[in-house]
Amino acid sequence: MGKEKWDKVIEYLKNSNRDPDKVLKLLKGSDKGIETSHTVARSSYSMNVIATITQKKLDPKNKGKTLTHIIRTWVKSKDFQDFYNLIRSNEKLVYKKEKIETYVKQINDLWSKPNQQHFRNYFEATKGYLIMGTGSKVGTKRKIKNSLYGANKKTIKSAVKKLKNKN
Repeated sequence: MGKEKWDKVIEYLKNSNRDPDKVLKLLKGSDKGIETSHTVARSSYSMNVIATITQKKLDPKNKGKTLTHIIRTWVKSKDFQDFYNLIRSNEKLVYKKEKIETYVKQINDLWSKPNQQHFRNYFEATKGYLIMGTGSKVGTKRKIKNSLYGANKKTIKSAVKKLKNKN
């Protein structure tokens, strides 16, 4: 029974120009339940960037400033340098000042991608905070606490109301 089950796959692999080592590596890498700190960090990268930029856009000191200016200011900060080094440590990449314009372009492109619309809308409603159980598609559905990730009760109530209206 086991051999018959895999006959189609084996036949396809024998008749294709696939590198057996690469196929095996791909299959091993997609094993369910195996998450490394690298995969977790990379999968949360865009969400973290969108949340941070949203918070910075809503900061009164940035009122009237362009998105690119806000991003550039963040990219030049120690906060971004630490964030970048943490996220990219498994890739052996480190923050370099001479690449500031590259980082600005990458983050600007990430912000503008249509597939990030969900996070832009979500963090706009929550003022840049992640509130568990409110449609972020992150975490579990738990009762919202008064103080969660720095958001105050007023922000949480307002966000929940906005998010319920969008759904």
